[in-house]
Amino acid sequence: MKNVVFLFDGQGAFRPGIGKELCARYARARALVDESSEILGYDLTEHLWGEKAGDTAGRTSIAQPAISTISLAYAEVLRDLGMEGNVSLGHSLGEATAIIYCGIVSLRDGIDMIVKRGKVMEAGGKEGTMMAVLNIGLSDLEKLCQEATEELSEPVVVANINAPNQIVISGSKASIKRVAQRVAEKQGRGIPLGIGGAWHSPYLNNAAEEFSNYLEDLEFKKPRRKFYSVVEQSILDTPDVIKNSLQRQMLSRVNWMDAIMNLKGKHDYFLEIGPSKILKDLVARIDPDIKVDSVALYGDLGDLIAKL
Repeated sequence: MKNVVFLFDGQGAFRPGIGKELCARYARARALVDESSEILGYDLTEHLWGEKAGDTAGRTSIAQPAISTISLAYAEVLRDLGMEGNVSLGHSLGEATAIIYCGIVSLRDGIDMIVKRGKVMEAGGKEGTMMAVLNIGLSDLEKLCQEATEELSEPVVVANINAPNQIVISGSKASIKRVAQRVAEKQGRGIPLGIGGAWHSPYLNNAAEEFSNYLEDLEFKKPRRKFYSVVEQSILDTPDVIKNSLQRQMLSRVNWMDAIMNLKGKHDYFLEIGPSKILKDLVARIDPDIKVDSVALYGDLGDLIAKL
């Protein structure tokens, strides 16, 4: 078996219907979804592929545990088939999922933690929005964000560095509109993201403080599997250090490109764990020579195991 890096999906991976085929094929996946439903106190399948699934993407407090549960279900099936991640990391929400997968917190504590994270973000960031920006360099985009913030007295910041030609900004709707106009003038492109709020921006200052206080009472354990922190850009193995990184993560810039480049060359294969191929495509943009795949592309995960 190859040396595999597990990449856990963020909130943007949600779409109605995720996990349905996985749970129909694999009893272990359905058992984990049922366990998560018991922790949540409601039938998660209604929000995944049932009558309520159409509203899930806009409800952060539900979408986040939904994505994490399906990602963990994929990971559990892979484990039953003999595959585990040599090192694991995640994009934004996916970092919390990776913490569960690595055994740093229990499933129950982890799902509760993700629900809390989603609730405070939903309350704190809903006044703003996010936009992906293509074909504008980081330094130029940072300057445009600073100018818009000063002109309108409403914040907008670089939130995610996803790939060399894809950066995500987060902040007030007015400031993002101003940046979008100037991006277009520079022959770039802005793509609005329907993700529910201004994540990784100053709009979450109060939410981040509340979530940080919540984490103080949560028990973090030494990882059973290697955990890579995108906040620290390193593998962490001390519970208090991991907790501190998660306390700061909500306001930290997600530098996905640096994380992938730091792990490149040390591992044979990168595998997206979750219901999308978003991270697979980002890795391919970062470095076309990296071997990367997504579990979402396989109805039968045995085919993936055989490939590796």
